[in-house]
Amino acid sequence: MRGLVDPKDALFWLGTTDAMPTDQYFVFAFDAPVPEHAPSWDEVCAHIKTRSAAIPAFNKRLVESPSGVDYPVWVREEMSVEDCVTRLGAPDATWESCTGAIAEMLESTVDATVTPWQLHVAERVRGVPYATGTCTVVLVRFSHVLTDGLGGAALLRALFGRSPRPADVDVAADASTVTPHGIAFWLRACGQAGAKLIRLLPALVSVTGAGRRAAGLVARGDVVAPTPHPRLSVNRCAESDRRVAVIPVPENFTGSSEYTVTQLALTAVSLATEKLLRGRGENADSLTAMMPVAFGPDADWRGANRFATGMVSMGGGADDLAARAQTVRSSITAERRRLAIPDIVKQFRLVETVPWPILRRVLRRRQQADSGEVAANLVFTSVNCGDGDMELLGSPAVMVAGFPCLSETLGIGVGLYGIGSALTLGVLTAPNAVSADDGYVEMLESALHDVAGMVAPSRPGR
Repeated sequence: MRGLVDPKDALFWLGTTDAMPTDQYFVFAFDAPVPEHAPSWDEVCAHIKTRSAAIPAFNKRLVESPSGVDYPVWVREEMSVEDCVTRLGAPDATWESCTGAIAEMLESTVDATVTPWQLHVAERVRGVPYATGTCTVVLVRFSHVLTDGLGGAALLRALFGRSPRPADVDVAADASTVTPHGIAFWLRACGQAGAKLIRLLPALVSVTGAGRRAAGLVARGDVVAPTPHPRLSVNRCAESDRRVAVIPVPENFTGSSEYTVTQLALTAVSLATEKLLRGRGENADSLTAMMPVAFGPDADWRGANRFATGMVSMGGGADDLAARAQTVRSSITAERRRLAIPDIVKQFRLVETVPWPILRRVLRRRQQADSGEVAANLVFTSVNCGDGDMELLGSPAVMVAGFPCLSETLGIGVGLYGIGSALTLGVLTAPNAVSADDGYVEMLESALHDVAGMVAPSRPGR
């Protein structure tokens, strides 16, 4: 059926709640050196209305199948700007108060059955990083069932790009023109669920074989499988309450001859987080980051979220910065290699054959399970939003920031986001994992400075 949500995308829909959102977040700053030239609220709304009307992903919503028998369906529906665009705090605010307003917005989830996207606009914000004047700050929230970070960046280029590219406009475009209802849709949903159930046993047999072959690779030392780790004090997350910070990344991160900016940023996060944990008397030697690893365009992978989750060793306990950075680099490389192995990808795709009622039941049981071990200690993501050719009614985009979503066992999320040459670390924390008195943001700023001092200048790299 056209518009049927892929089971791997549906996992985000099943997992999101107001208390623990799985959404993704972008913050853009559009600079107006002359305050009088900043766009007004009405002008911004008019621009969003015109641009969004031409972007299919912005004109659909999620509809559950009759009786919940099959997966939800994306249905084409023209979205109203009044439903999707709201003010973010009061005009003429400081950047500090603006980030406070952003944090409050991240305490609830986007309801994709109403709209899978929301924009929140703050007018004439002062003191924004990388800006020379006052800024129009735009917080964009996407339901993760709609697309992944790279897809979200593409949709925002379509919304704010000076010359939108067709490939960006068409991201996550699939949708049905008919709303599921009535006996005919119910019978079709039952048939599709039955077909999945029939395919489930052969898929299990195939995945079992793939698992054995992947285990053989691990036994031979060709790949390293992730292992669970003891919980640390940052492996907890209070419901709803959130804090955010945005830290500019030193310019010379893009000039390393040995490391990408992702590797350098994660090295700085490692250094700061280890300092935080050791200050609490905890052992941080096994510090691990959960990080999305994107699949290439030719990968055999269905769904809008084209990534698998990697587990990256952060070099905790390393003697010096170079050794820590080398561990991070080696671990990222190894995880990307592991997650490109067809037999491992096949195991991720098993969910495609699981009927919707079974998947819901299994996921709820997993959410209720409690364990003394965790897969990672924080979540880290890296998104390049493009070359900077974006503007809002004449005000150029000078900064982007983003935050990965948290979970019950992950109370720190750090996002490396970039537009043009401007890079930021977006930090999202739960206060029971990192309190305001811990000084974690200052630790990150200091760690970025230390890592910048290690960088040997050469050609740009990412």
